[in-house]
Amino acid sequence: MAPIIEVAIGLIFIFSLLSILVTQINTLVSNLLNWRARQLKEGLIDLVSDRELQAKILAHPLVRMVEAQVSPTQDLTNDQVRDIIHSPARKVTYIAPNTFVEALVSLLSVEGGTAMFDLLEQGITALPESDQKIKLRELLRDLRSFGDTDTSKIRQAILELEDENHKSLLSYALEVAEDSLGKASVKSGQMIPLLEGINRVKDRATQDAIRTILVTAHNLQEAQAKLERWFNDGMGRASDIYKRRIGYVSVIVGLVIAVLLNVDTFHLARALWEDPSLRQAVANAARDAAQDTQPTGDEALAPADASSAQATADAAQQVQETLNQLLSLNLPIGWEFTPVTDEMLLTSQAAGLPDPRANTRNLWNLIPGNSPDWLGNVLRKFIGWLVTVVALAQGAPFWFDLLRRLTGGNSPSSSATTVNLTVNGKSLPPDDNLG
Repeated sequence: MAPIIEVAIGLIFIFSLLSILVTQINTLVSNLLNWRARQLKEGLIDLVSDRELQAKILAHPLVRMVEAQVSPTQDLTNDQVRDIIHSPARKVTYIAPNTFVEALVSLLSVEGGTAMFDLLEQGITALPESDQKIKLRELLRDLRSFGDTDTSKIRQAILELEDENHKSLLSYALEVAEDSLGKASVKSGQMIPLLEGINRVKDRATQDAIRTILVTAHNLQEAQAKLERWFNDGMGRASDIYKRRIGYVSVIVGLVIAVLLNVDTFHLARALWEDPSLRQAVANAARDAAQDTQPTGDEALAPADASSAQATADAAQQVQETLNQLLSLNLPIGWEFTPVTDEMLLTSQAAGLPDPRANTRNLWNLIPGNSPDWLGNVLRKFIGWLVTVVALAQGAPFWFDLLRRLTGGNSPSSSATTVNLTVNGKSLPPDDNLG
């Protein structure tokens, strides 16, 4: 294989390992600082703007984003609401959409009720005994017990009354009840507590948002499905924010790695080009890695919901393993500090060796005044680091895909490294996706 191709393969493999190292460090830091859970909590707060409802959702037994325990029926003071919202997030990195919806529906249903049908019940009670009265009473009972009856059935029964006064009074009472439920297309018994609970939400923005979602729901199942889509959309936005934040962190981590390990792309390329044995060794290691079904070291990534002490320890071990694999390649990276003496200069000149003052791995040559070209050394080193950082920002999947194409390895599979904080059906989720 042509040397230039082997140099390219070597650099791509190095970028792959370093990209994995960046991702693993992100995972480690994310677990240590509980970033995913904090972002998920922020996403829930952004989704529901009513502060009391925020607090009750965060503390709900099904969600448990915070340690506080609050009964769904409990009336919270402003201080309690504030304390719950500002409580540290528990290590919860995923909430299933149906879990959130069940919690929300239960809270709204507790706030709701069927008192809006009291006037209608009084009107039915005042009717003379008849089959029509019995029918209306049964329909209302089914409606108030969250059955399948809806207000349209009661309206039809009212219109069948013979007495126009009774018909007019009961129609008015039903209209009052329906007005209190809003503009839902079907006022079924299952929907009544939910719709009434929405009316009792204090924050107008939250009230309008949920009512808009449910305005076309015909039954509770359809309402739950619409609320799940609303939740998924909100978590998608939270995941996008998390991805951007992780992207910024990745650039910083990549720069730190490039500087601490002195990973200068130009110096690496020159070393691989000038040293056939090093070039061959790195190319062979790259070909072996390209045969794997997933990127080397990728299996070390912690799963999206791993946030326990064990997951943190595993992430630290994975960082160490990837670093060891990188160092085992014996690449010309890292630092040294060796003062260049006149004797060293004379010896290198006599032996026809490169000027030791041009060695940018030697930190001594980057100190002003120690080398006649110290500023040039610093600039070249900085540009080499910058190229490395830009390369690492592309991510391990990009480099392993390219590596496989060059080496003829296995084609990338769906199991290849992905940095994901919903996903795979989850809500705050792998490193850049939330749920």
